[in-house]
Amino acid sequence: MAKRESAAAIAELIGRISLRTRQNMATVMDSVDLAGLTPHQARILGWIEANEASGLIQRDIADVMGTRAASVSSLLQLLERDGWIERRADPSDSRRKTLHTTTKGRAQVKRFESDIWAGSSPQLDTFTEAEADDLRRLLAKLDQELAG
Repeated sequence: MAKRESAAAIAELIGRISLRTRQNMATVMDSVDLAGLTPHQARILGWIEANEASGLIQRDIADVMGTRAASVSSLLQLLERDGWIERRADPSDSRRKTLHTTTKGRAQVKRFESDIWAGSSPQLDTFTEAEADDLRRLLAKLDQELAG
């Protein structure tokens, strides 16, 4: 198979896997206790928790959501007001406010991640441990390349 055809086939497979994973996750999310958060808020909280060490700012959330920073302002204000996240002055630039999950937020993320993955775990048991490691490594490499 030519490299271009191979790339197209890989992109198609990733798209289908992504769609199926989102569909499965949506079904499972209906039965998960999100502690009053909407599924959208829960996903953003989880994303903040997973990436906060990199010094996330409001613009990063907007980039992930594909919207403007002003559009996520009210979402972040609600998460902050309800004690799920906090904003801290960036040590290298006091004008920047970085986003961090609170103890309450981290505990909730761990709870709903556990519930979600228990009900919607990818069917990787057909892979050997080495194959799963290779797949994870290759997908991470592709993710980095696509991120630019």
